[in-house]
Amino acid sequence: MRKLIPLLVILALAGLLPAQEEEESGARQAPAQVPASEKARLAKLLPAPRGPGARAEEPRFYAADLYQYIDGAAEAFHMYDLVAMVHREYKAGDAEITVDIYDMGEPINAFGIYSAERSPENRYIQAGAEGYIDEHVLNFLQGSFYVKLSAFSDKGSAQPAMRSFAGEIAKRIGGAAALPAILETFPAAGRVARSEKYVKRAPLGHEFLAPACTADYRFAGKQSSLLISTSADAAQSKKKLELLRGYFAKSGKVADEPALPGAWRGASGREGETIFFARGRYTVLLLNPPADAAAFLKEVASRMKD
Repeated sequence: MRKLIPLLVILALAGLLPAQEEEESGARQAPAQVPASEKARLAKLLPAPRGPGARAEEPRFYAADLYQYIDGAAEAFHMYDLVAMVHREYKAGDAEITVDIYDMGEPINAFGIYSAERSPENRYIQAGAEGYIDEHVLNFLQGSFYVKLSAFSDKGSAQPAMRSFAGEIAKRIGGAAALPAILETFPAAGRVARSEKYVKRAPLGHEFLAPACTADYRFAGKQSSLLISTSADAAQSKKKLELLRGYFAKSGKVADEPALPGAWRGASGREGETIFFARGRYTVLLLNPPADAAAFLKEVASRMKD
């Protein structure tokens, strides 16, 4: 069967994820073999062949050996702590359909790899918590699962078949179809639609800021980036703040931010101008801040919930 090999748009994170040896990445190691219980869990999510002449190949499961299926892209999935995935190929009517379901362990990890692959320019549809489609691909996110469908048809569009498969898989996954709650901390005004990402390793090249969510903003024609790093508690968040102060003092300059008590304004050749502060278990950075940055950051702080 013809297959559309998944292509990661990981280049969107260029500069945020420095090259590291695998043993230094901190990534959870996927099992060498997929346990029987995980195989059973994933198999329950697969649609049954349906329609005249419909058939399906035996499902194949991957974990640490994912590179055998998507060599060159597997490391990105492992970076987001892949548990296991199931691959199955179908023949439905005149369409050939490939189903790949990735169990990422946690919803935030599933969002991380999904957000690394999506683009604001995609054609978004109602599928799971969020999904997008083109002529041959339908990808969506739901719970801790990232689902990727690809299809071809010699006689017409394969989109109806992909939509049907996606609906059944989403129903089988069940649960709330919602994006991670941390994204509600990002104000909507000025935010570039679907620019949000979850960076699990070394945001901005700083391992101590991991993990973090990011989003791009445009204010009066000026682009800014908001990064929110999550810690286990307020003490760890304050430690991150001190590390940031030390970094900017060494690499550029840093001073109090008068318009925002408890915040600092730093500048370096790599990050440029940045305002940063800590609130509870969150450490917040606003890169290339607009003129009214204080009002914006006060709104961010007001949205934070422990």
